[in-house]
Amino acid sequence: MAVKQKAAHTFMEALGQVIEASLCEVTGGSLALVNTEVGKRLVYVTDEENQLTQIFKAESVKENGKTKAYIMPLTANNAAAMRRIVKWTAPTACGTKGTSIGFSDWVGAADAFVTEQFVKKQLKPVLVEYTPEDSASLKRNFLEAVDTATWGVLEAGYKEGYGANAAGLKSEEEIVKALLYGYSMIGFDCSEKIDLSIEKMSDESVNKKFSEFNEAFRSAVDASYLNAEFQVGKDKISFSEAELHRIVLEYGGAIMHVQFIYNSYLKNTPWDIDFELSLSKPGKVLTPCEHYLIANELQRNGIKLASICIDALKDAEALNEDLILHCEIADTFGYRLSFANADVGLDDPAAAMKALQGKAHLKLNNVTFCTGLGVIAKKNPELFSKIASVINLQPEDFAANCKAFALGYKKILGPAEGNLASEIKNALQENKEAYKAALNGKVAAILKNL
Repeated sequence: MAVKQKAAHTFMEALGQVIEASLCEVTGGSLALVNTEVGKRLVYVTDEENQLTQIFKAESVKENGKTKAYIMPLTANNAAAMRRIVKWTAPTACGTKGTSIGFSDWVGAADAFVTEQFVKKQLKPVLVEYTPEDSASLKRNFLEAVDTATWGVLEAGYKEGYGANAAGLKSEEEIVKALLYGYSMIGFDCSEKIDLSIEKMSDESVNKKFSEFNEAFRSAVDASYLNAEFQVGKDKISFSEAELHRIVLEYGGAIMHVQFIYNSYLKNTPWDIDFELSLSKPGKVLTPCEHYLIANELQRNGIKLASICIDALKDAEALNEDLILHCEIADTFGYRLSFANADVGLDDPAAAMKALQGKAHLKLNNVTFCTGLGVIAKKNPELFSKIASVINLQPEDFAANCKAFALGYKKILGPAEGNLASEIKNALQENKEAYKAALNGKVAAILKNL
């Protein structure tokens, strides 16, 4: 018979301060996070040898009669076991219907604070928005990011579901790793396959290059898109011959590559995965016609998109001038639009939400870090001065130029330049309650406006 939770709790209290929200019943007993003399530990109390005692890796075992408390460090192995045993600590897919809000906890100090803002709301938090570029710059790998979210969700006792997005992936190796680590969203960046050289070609040169395709392909393309109007919401899209051929040349390689990646790695996963496609590229504005053709070709070839991501900083023109049309295209094909850097690059997130009827993913990439800097500015002026100097700003510039501080995170945190990640994390942990209150206040204000 499994040890009763009350008895398990009493045993845990003898080891340290039990984090009550984390207490849960599992096979053979109970587990919880406990603040012990040697730091925060996962404690599993049971009176039997079972599968869990084998899966978890304990650093010590305390005995009370026939009952044992397995005391475990917050390692990658134990985080993976946690996600397997307590399902609500593992990321899950968001799907295509509702609203999700993404966060980037670059130093791993937020401890899933924001989850309390999502309790009993029709919104889902994506607690990990992490890219290979972030990983390389910050020297913090993808597994660390999802493990941090796992422990944070357990500590918060948040059982309503969260996502984890491995964003901006470009290689097959990166995709395989993200899947192995349990990420629920795969954000594939195919921008390198977009041929921007086509942008500079004349219509005559484009038609000449297009004529190099075989006749059957050319005829099929023209028959599919020319001399037709395509209804998207209240609007219609049509293609001129020169425009159509230019899009095929510029995006054809990207479309083929997406099909290969999806069919090779994401088509038959045994669990639900959100497939997000990133098309934003500096120097290139995504037009509605390009968006429509890409979406149509992918759907026609069986690619199930959860979202197409547009970076609000890289592709501001597309959002400001054609936002409604892009939203209508996404709705026509049954996926969501995802907005990277929505907190600093999207003029009116509420307008995007309204246009998409709530079917959107807003990435508040900079909120967690920027709010943390605000806390440090008040609590640790000396450290904040060091932070400002890394990006050649004055501490007093923060209030008026928070965006510059937020977007300078790679310089500030990366070991190649500022190398302040550890100091910032320690400062935020020392001021944990102030950080938690500030972050929740900021996120609550953003959600209220949505």
